[in-house]
Amino acid sequence: MPEAITIGNITVQPGETKRGGIPIGKDMVGLERFIPITVIHGAEEGPVLWLNGATHGDEPEGPFSILLAIKDLDAASLKGTVVAVPVMNVGAFTAGTRGDPLDTFSHDMNRIYPGKPDGYPTERVAYAHWQAMKESCDLQINIHSGGEHSYLAHMIFAADNPVSQELAAAMGPNWTLVFKSGTGSGNPSSAIAGLGKGGVTVELGGNCRLLTSDFHRIAGDLATGYRNVMRHYGMIEGQAEYASSWRQGYQIALLAPATGMFVGNPELAFEEPLASGTLLGTVYDLYGDVAAEVRAPQEGVVFGLRSRASVLEGQWCCFFGVVEQVVDDLIPGRG
Repeated sequence: MPEAITIGNITVQPGETKRGGIPIGKDMVGLERFIPITVIHGAEEGPVLWLNGATHGDEPEGPFSILLAIKDLDAASLKGTVVAVPVMNVGAFTAGTRGDPLDTFSHDMNRIYPGKPDGYPTERVAYAHWQAMKESCDLQINIHSGGEHSYLAHMIFAADNPVSQELAAAMGPNWTLVFKSGTGSGNPSSAIAGLGKGGVTVELGGNCRLLTSDFHRIAGDLATGYRNVMRHYGMIEGQAEYASSWRQGYQIALLAPATGMFVGNPELAFEEPLASGTLLGTVYDLYGDVAAEVRAPQEGVVFGLRSRASVLEGQWCCFFGVVEQVVDDLIPGRG
């Protein structure tokens, strides 16, 4: 039987589920602030999986999908441990903004992670999270979406080490775009991979898709991926499912060539191969004339598109993925 595990302000026995928090300092009236966590500590040995949501506060798909994924997890039958962190950046999530509006110097937690113990406020929160995670984590999934600015389709940025690539493939058959990213620092996935562990960042959704069934569908899709990961590593019962192959490459941010109203091509399909020159969107001036067009710079796929119609010249319009290779060997023993 595994030993008890202590994370943040709670100690959890094998076969037990507890709620608590990672302390991050006191508020104006002296009350302790914390990052909320739920720890499901299995009765049998297995990997420790951290699910981290809302590094950016305007991305609620992570919190909702994590809550769905752990709702029926039974610690008595779980092999290993799941550490659920629905909201890493509480200040930003409370405000519904990308970063904590009270901290303009380290606004983006996903760029300054793992922070500093004596840094700006967001750096200190990131550091507290890192101190809690780094020793206890084997596998880490950091969940993102387009937030206020865009819609993002299924995309994984996996740290460039074998365990991270395997973790990405374990997300299941919907996740065929797996682009490699660096290791060592800057965001939770690269930081944990810098220790030789598994770290991936998954992207799906955006605030333009939060109404009724869309939000449930997207969060359910994400939660299904986390559950597939648990099956792959033998944490829960059931057979994991996989894509037959994975597309790898790099992304290009396509910028608006003119100011006006950006309207996406109604026939555009996310994640599907596109020929060079394919129309992705049109910028109209306020008289209805075409001011500019945004086209595919080469063969590739679109996995993110602007959700705000108004655009200034030079602002972001589209995330375009260039596929350099297709691989089938991310899962050991397959391919």
